[in-house]
Amino acid sequence: MKMISGSKFLPGQEKKKPKRKGDVHVILGQTLIIGHGSSQYLSNLMHNFVRLHKKTTGFTHPKELLNNAYMETKISGSSTACIITLYERSLYAANIGDNGFILIRNEEILYESPIQQHTYKVPHQLGTTNDIPEEIKLTEVEAGDIVVAGSAGLFNNLFSHEIKEVVLTEMRKNTAPAMIASEIAKKAIERSVDTSRFTPYSKAAWKAGKRHKGGKLSDVTALFCFILP
Repeated sequence: MKMISGSKFLPGQEKKKPKRKGDVHVILGQTLIIGHGSSQYLSNLMHNFVRLHKKTTGFTHPKELLNNAYMETKISGSSTACIITLYERSLYAANIGDNGFILIRNEEILYESPIQQHTYKVPHQLGTTNDIPEEIKLTEVEAGDIVVAGSAGLFNNLFSHEIKEVVLTEMRKNTAPAMIASEIAKKAIERSVDTSRFTPYSKAAWKAGKRHKGGKLSDVTALFCFILP
């Protein structure tokens, strides 16, 4: 099996400059990685990951690749990270922090990766803590399955069912993967500046005893992957 992928990054609408944190993502064949964190640290982490991935022959679990890239990243800083790999009929992932992904089959959400965080607004990270990536394996992936992955900016602003609705609407138009990713990212950015809608971010704030209406100003990265036989 294989997956065809498309991605879209949109910068957040924050007015603070210069930005010290941001999103970075890379697609390497059947593997993708998304991260959010300190710019220099995340750039170096991604560079190490790409280099190690290119040296790899056969299958290496994403958690091992992430750990090895982390060990070779010497710049101070921190970041979240999510790596997803399709190998044969299984989907393997390593996730640390509040990036994530969902798996859609037959127009229903089959799986949602859990958010890793210590407390409200404090996600697990690589770099400055002893946090450990969560290892995920989804067996028996089927042709026609859809994976939507994204940074925290996506999942802070859109609920999974809202992401699914965008996907289904665009799929009915035979939209290309890159354009579907773009539509998802645009919807999340629109929601990030909405000060009245109920969002995952405002839901998390409410659970933490905080008051917040609307979305969360943040970079948004969305990746759409369609699995083929």
